[in-house]
Amino acid sequence: MRDVIVSDTVVNKISELRDYLAIELKMSENAAMSRVDRIGDFLKSLANLVEYPLCRFKKWRSLGYRCAVFEKDWIFAYELVKEGVIVQDMSNTALLAE
Repeated sequence: MRDVIVSDTVVNKISELRDYLAIELKMSENAAMSRVDRIGDFLKSLANLVEYPLCRFKKWRSLGYRCAVFEKDWIFAYELVKEGVIVQDMSNTALLAE
């Protein structure tokens, strides 16, 4: 099993998502944390031997990132390195252009 390293960029975006869900969408703190916990579990699952394809989004593909989709709405860009997996970025699917 590989190690999974999550970049500060992704950690910050997940924190912002949690705040958005709780404050803007008026989700309960428990519901917002549940969503964040599911994202965390998904990121840990990238340690398994499954390798997603290269991203179809030009910006990430040019960097050699692979993309993994979480619950149809979120895409995580990661790279495979000798030490494991580095999750470099995340975005809502609606915000990404081909």
